[in-house]
Amino acid sequence: MATIQSKKLKILFWRIDYTGALVDAGISSTVRGLITELLKMNNEIYYFSGSRTKLPEKVKTYYIPFSRLFRNFPEVFSFPYQFKSTKEAKKLIKTILPINFIYQVIHDFNFSGAAVKKEFGLPLFLQADGVQVWVKKHWGKLYFKRLLKWAEEIQWLTADKIFTFSNQLKILLMNYGVPDSKIIINPCGFDPDFFHPHIDCSEVQQKLGLIGKYVIGFSGSFGYYHGISFLAKAIKIVSKAIPNVVFLFVGDGAYRAQLDEIIKQDNVEKHTIITGFLPFEEVPKYLACCDVLVSPCINNDDGTEFFNSPLKNFEYMGLRKPIVATAVGQQKEFFQHRWNAYLVEERNPLAIAEAIIELHKDPDLASLIANNAYLDGISKHTWKHRAENLLKTYYDLTENKI
Repeated sequence: MATIQSKKLKILFWRIDYTGALVDAGISSTVRGLITELLKMNNEIYYFSGSRTKLPEKVKTYYIPFSRLFRNFPEVFSFPYQFKSTKEAKKLIKTILPINFIYQVIHDFNFSGAAVKKEFGLPLFLQADGVQVWVKKHWGKLYFKRLLKWAEEIQWLTADKIFTFSNQLKILLMNYGVPDSKIIINPCGFDPDFFHPHIDCSEVQQKLGLIGKYVIGFSGSFGYYHGISFLAKAIKIVSKAIPNVVFLFVGDGAYRAQLDEIIKQDNVEKHTIITGFLPFEEVPKYLACCDVLVSPCINNDDGTEFFNSPLKNFEYMGLRKPIVATAVGQQKEFFQHRWNAYLVEERNPLAIAEAIIELHKDPDLASLIANNAYLDGISKHTWKHRAENLLKTYYDLTENKI
């Protein structure tokens, strides 16, 4: 990869999705992770977006603002914004050519990348975090199905390569007609400068009253597929076996109310802390306070496998902490039971609780899992690995083999 890093490319990242105030989680973290590493490799990065995002200073950023009403009526305003963003992007691209390739995150009703590729002939790489028709149907509300499907299929047809996070998501994409030959699996990763075993968390421990506590951590947005309700139901069981336990939930989201209700119903408020959303830079200090970190994700209700690539898993690895994870999707591929994680059955609070209790009783096992997870993460799963995969795909595509 030394040859890759010695070549300077001009790369355009283009986000068409509405992020609002959420600038630290999910897609924002994946895009920032890739951009940060590509900059370290001496590449020039341009960034078009309708929302503001925390990015390194060297990124040349251009904002194409959404309508103020977009959040209230996204399906109505998506198409007008596509035309606006495409028109503005074409003007901007003319001022920064030549560009080696465009990297765009797929979003609902998005056809802009295809339109720009048609005019300029630039290689187009897409990041598919899901199939938008499926996502809207199962996790949201599906309006204008034919238009949504049309826009997504146009993007798939036009793209040179489609990057996705997992084998499970690749299968879902293929079920919706994306050719196998176009799909590149490039999971999430972590930045070892942020997530590492030597973080000083004493200030957070003091602030939250965690000194002398056995702390169980979770980080992320509280989405349905994250399975936090099953982790919440494990608190009562664990607290009976480990009286000084505290469950630290770092994040917030749609299922916060359900989490609060379970905690109240089980009378475990004194064993629980919920931080709410934190700036990305603060998250490592909170997770570093934990003795065990948990990823309780679940398969989808329609029978499809869990297809995400949770950022938390790789960040947990970087912190060198013992991990408890459900045996679903990518988690059962990357994790080996009692080697680099303690795998448990999904949707099973008792199984989660028993895993935590065993790790508490067996510090040697906890240490083994933590060390193996760290070695795995640092050797395979950093954002540098993901950025190198992206660049390799570009060079393979242009037949400029290294």
